[in-house]
Amino acid sequence: MMRLTNEAQAVRAGRMRGERRLRVRQAHQRLASSYASIAERNAALAAACGACTCFGEPHCLDCGGEGKPGWQRPDESLFRQYVAPVLARLGVHVDDETPHHDSLRALSWADASAQGASL
Repeated sequence: MMRLTNEAQAVRAGRMRGERRLRVRQAHQRLASSYASIAERNAALAAACGACTCFGEPHCLDCGGEGKPGWQRPDESLFRQYVAPVLARLGVHVDDETPHHDSLRALSWADASAQGASL
């Protein structure tokens, strides 16, 4: 009778280990999926800003710390998707009719406040 109990306990312990492995594997898959989604969004935002995906971290092997926003020409479509709505909120509008480099006017935070834009 004691042997059956030990065998039953061993089976139960094995089942519990298997369930734990499954939960850990599922958690790992969720984290990997979340990381991939965040990395993709970060890359899109960096491209919209003309930045390296590190946004200018000093030890970056790709840009050597130079890759802050404006480091390279922004991806125009991503700029319009991510940055233009923020600029519009500040009262600055990107005009489709004008060349890309002429489409933005200088803006200070004081100008935005004076125009009634809420930050």
